[in-house]
Amino acid sequence: MEASTPTTSGGADAPAAAAADANGAPTRAGALPNLVVIGAQKCGTSGLHYHLGLHPEISMSKPKELNFFIEERNWPRGTDWYRGHFDARARIRGESSPNYTAYPHHLGVPERMHSVIPDAKLVYVVRDPLLRIASHWVHNYAKWREKGDLRSTLAHPNTSYILRSQYHMQLQQFLRYYPREQILVFQQSDFRRERMDSLRQLFEFLGVDSGFTHPSFERERHATARKTRATRLAARLEKISKTRRGRILPPKVWFALDERLPLRKPIAKPDVREALSDESLRVLREDAERLRELTGRDFAGWSIWDA
Repeated sequence: MEASTPTTSGGADAPAAAAADANGAPTRAGALPNLVVIGAQKCGTSGLHYHLGLHPEISMSKPKELNFFIEERNWPRGTDWYRGHFDARARIRGESSPNYTAYPHHLGVPERMHSVIPDAKLVYVVRDPLLRIASHWVHNYAKWREKGDLRSTLAHPNTSYILRSQYHMQLQQFLRYYPREQILVFQQSDFRRERMDSLRQLFEFLGVDSGFTHPSFERERHATARKTRATRLAARLEKISKTRRGRILPPKVWFALDERLPLRKPIAKPDVREALSDESLRVLREDAERLRELTGRDFAGWSIWDA
């Protein structure tokens, strides 16, 4: 993801962000982060990023996903570019890039991370592996990144859906460089059901005031809604709306068209278990078993254990 003008997010009294030039490059040095949310994708990292940023001792990057330690993304920009996204006055400075746990599609991430921020604390958010796959595919299908059904998608040799749900395998890449005590494995369902207890656990892990509360802690962000897929007509209209001629019409006109015309179709929830091969299901179950052993948690509600 290309970075926009570097700013930070935080509580109501959060300090100003680092300045940037016309190209979005930081113009003064900030500070390197000491917190990285490393994933997983479609496990609630956006909501977690937001809630962390509400704490007065924590400043989270904006944009959320800097993807700095991915060689083919922003690594070539250098550490000065990276540090410019964080405020040196914040006790905890963090970013959240779920693509950091997409091994082997992105190689060398833990090595680069450790070479720059060896003392950082890492947070890894996980959820039911099959639900993560379903959410990931629906997200991509809604955006026309996928054209086939889930079964054919999962059968493709270059897909990352199954790999991103192999949480233990992804964690092992980081445990080669970071000690276990620097990594917190965090379950999305706990964050949704037991918000205050989960945040208190996070704050204790980060060494900030664990008793801090905020009215927004009780609000649900990015709540799951029925996903729809734009029709080809809708895609063309959206493209037109962004042209010079299209901008002649006010945004409310385009919004009204989207609301009144049949431009979107609901996406049925896919049956991941039916779409997975027996071998893929075995791989996911064995990985989840290893995660149980590593964390000491049973993850009892996960559908991966169903017969």
